[in-house]
Amino acid sequence: MAHTVGEEISLSSVDITIQSILRGERESSIPGFPSRSKVCNPRLADEPWTFDSMPASYGPGASLEDHIPGGTPRQGQIPQEYRDASPEELDRRIRAAKKALGTRAVIMGHFYQRDEVIQYADFVGDSFQLAQATRTKPDAEAIIFCGVHFMAETADMLSGPNQSVILPNLAAGCSMADMADIDSVTECWEQLEEIYGTAPDADGRVPSSP
Repeated sequence: MAHTVGEEISLSSVDITIQSILRGERESSIPGFPSRSKVCNPRLADEPWTFDSMPASYGPGASLEDHIPGGTPRQGQIPQEYRDASPEELDRRIRAAKKALGTRAVIMGHFYQRDEVIQYADFVGDSFQLAQATRTKPDAEAIIFCGVHFMAETADMLSGPNQSVILPNLAAGCSMADMADIDSVTECWEQLEEIYGTAPDADGRVPSSP
């Protein structure tokens, strides 16, 4: 699904709602969340870079089963000037950068991203839709993928040799994907073959594929 660049959006994301409640600018309509003293988890109000600076709970290299390949880029710190900037200043800078870059950069935003991210996305969709969308922008030098690392890796496989796929947060992982260790996947695959067989149909299609 394409999103119109530059379209003004009225944001009412979970994060903005939490922040406004904590500042006392609005009453909470969430049961059990009437004030800061009764927040289910005070860390919900932390800024995104607070989490980025902490050890990742999952993602590339975050577990013994997910080793960091040699030469893997390391997550950099967000410059202080961006941390200190107001939402209005950040919005101005982002829109100016998008205008200056034009078709040289394209932003892919997964459905579950915050509204604050999605408002700048050129494409919004699930992982498969976004990976496919990268092929519609062969002139884009940079594909900025606002999702998890396996989605960015898929987009990278479908991108051209002149394109770079950028994952803003290198620790953005998928706990469901991390559950799929090789032994479990192999066992599941064998069970599917027992149920559906392996012989292709008249069109050459097999009953199931990974």
